[in-house]
Amino acid sequence: MNNLVGELAINRDALSLQNDQLQGVSRQLLSRFERFQAMVGQLREISDQMLVAPERYGYAATVANKTQTAAIAYPAVPSAATAEFDPLEMDRYGALHPQFQEILENLVQLEESIDDITLFARQSNQLLDQQRNRLGQLQDEIIWARMLPLSEVVDRFPRMLRDLATTYKKPVQLTQTGTGVLIEKAILEKLNDPLLHLLRNAFDHGIESVDSRLEQGKPEQGQIEIRAYHRGNQTMIEIRDDGQGINLDRIRVRILQLGLLSPEELMLMQPDQILEFIFEPGFSTADRVSELSGRGVGLDIVRSQLRAVKGTVTVRSTPDQGTTFTLALPLTLTITKLIVCLVNSAALALPADSIEEILTPQPSQVKQSGTERLLAWRDQMLPVYRLGDLLAYGCPQLEMPLSKAFVSVPTPSDWALPMLILRQDQQLFALEVDRLVTEQELVIKPFGSTIAPPSYLYGCTILADGSVVPIVDAVMLLNFNQLETQVPQQPPSYLPAPQVPTILVVDDAVTLRRTLALSLERNGFRVLQARDGREAIAQLQKNPFVKLIVCDIEMPNMNGFEFLSHRRQDKQIAAIPTVMLTSRSNEKHNWLARQLGANAYFTKPFLEQEFLGEIREILDRLQ
Repeated sequence: MNNLVGELAINRDALSLQNDQLQGVSRQLLSRFERFQAMVGQLREISDQMLVAPERYGYAATVANKTQTAAIAYPAVPSAATAEFDPLEMDRYGALHPQFQEILENLVQLEESIDDITLFARQSNQLLDQQRNRLGQLQDEIIWARMLPLSEVVDRFPRMLRDLATTYKKPVQLTQTGTGVLIEKAILEKLNDPLLHLLRNAFDHGIESVDSRLEQGKPEQGQIEIRAYHRGNQTMIEIRDDGQGINLDRIRVRILQLGLLSPEELMLMQPDQILEFIFEPGFSTADRVSELSGRGVGLDIVRSQLRAVKGTVTVRSTPDQGTTFTLALPLTLTITKLIVCLVNSAALALPADSIEEILTPQPSQVKQSGTERLLAWRDQMLPVYRLGDLLAYGCPQLEMPLSKAFVSVPTPSDWALPMLILRQDQQLFALEVDRLVTEQELVIKPFGSTIAPPSYLYGCTILADGSVVPIVDAVMLLNFNQLETQVPQQPPSYLPAPQVPTILVVDDAVTLRRTLALSLERNGFRVLQARDGREAIAQLQKNPFVKLIVCDIEMPNMNGFEFLSHRRQDKQIAAIPTVMLTSRSNEKHNWLARQLGANAYFTKPFLEQEFLGEIREILDRLQ
């Protein structure tokens, strides 16, 4: 049921996008209709003037000819019936008038149809809003139906702790707070082992012996608390003890013994950074393996088990006062809020819960220290990583226009690239992306089992237009890169983008333009279209990856020769080869086009294979 709701949510987003496009097309249709209506109004004025003063428009002879033709075709109609009327007393209508009246009648019907379309689009928008609300309610109900209270797991712990207290002569009281908090069943099933491990650790390493506690003035009975609560879209679980805390000096000694850091590096580490080493594989400060807590297994297993359900674990400790382990878990593993961003033209998503803040930094906030970039944020200096650098893949990437689902509010060109502030365990860092697109509640889909995905990918999501977007765990990605950089490697070599050239077709005849576009697309090209030279320039400014232009000569606004002249003045456009395709076959037009820089000249109708062969030769010469 949850998967079906996810599919419905994807369909809802697709319908919303289509409805937005329908609204846009409806507005365009209305705008075009208003322009057409104005043109018809002008024609009507001219028609009326032609009836009043036909000699001004050379229309009198046309009317006379039409009248004679009608008299011959219909001799039964007496011509003397109207001869007695002066032109001022009775209008004489030619063949144009009934056709014009028919246009006016069709115009009224067209206006009614446009009003209907606008109304239906508005009603569709209202229905989609209602569907979005209902689906959101259904989604919430199903999520809560999948929930179980935390007490399903932790209710067995008090008895276990009483048995341990009796066996090891160490009185401890377990307090449970908020264990009625609901957690998704799939997550709850994975929590038993981590919680049990942390609880045993607290009893064994945290709570002191009775004599030691009495010497410190503490109560004889130790206290361990399991506390759960919701924070935003996360479930928080704390395991807190009032014991001796974690001995940082023993951790430092162990770090040096394992060679994880040099003494100089260790001196610069903050206490919370040193605490992170207890989660390293094989790291333990215990003198002997204990059957009670770790049983020879470190806290790295706890962290890895939590990461399997997209959770995190952090630790705080105060000497002689106690230790607190905090588990942060997602509310659900299927539908969550995601931040969609762009790296070049590739879309990636990050869970919104993992982001502390999103900002566009001022120039004064970003500092360069050697090869490292730093961000001044809330009295801290955070390391800055570029998402595109962390994803140093050598795979080809197509150059293509952005999907309509990626259209967002444009940012000023002088603004810095946006940064996401994320937390790596107890450390913060900034992640720079090329552009932010949207924040949406989206469905997380698991990858198939054919190819094992990288550990730093949650899965993928599907946007409204059907685009598949991978979901990145930025912390895991950073850890992955830090592990990779420990081994000296050659910088990644990027493969060239596959040769799928984009061609711009410029022609005012819509039928020929579309026919040519279909022919080019069938032969493996990507095609953009423009109606005249002015629109072609706008297309080239928005799409700098165009490799070739096919252009007509006779067009409104800016004809082909004017376009070629403008092209010569723009260095960026001048580098793009241009092929002329026109109905003008005389040598004069051909000579002028080539003088203005055209690379080839074809006349309509043209031989498709010859035309395509010439295009391929021109593109091959560019490489």
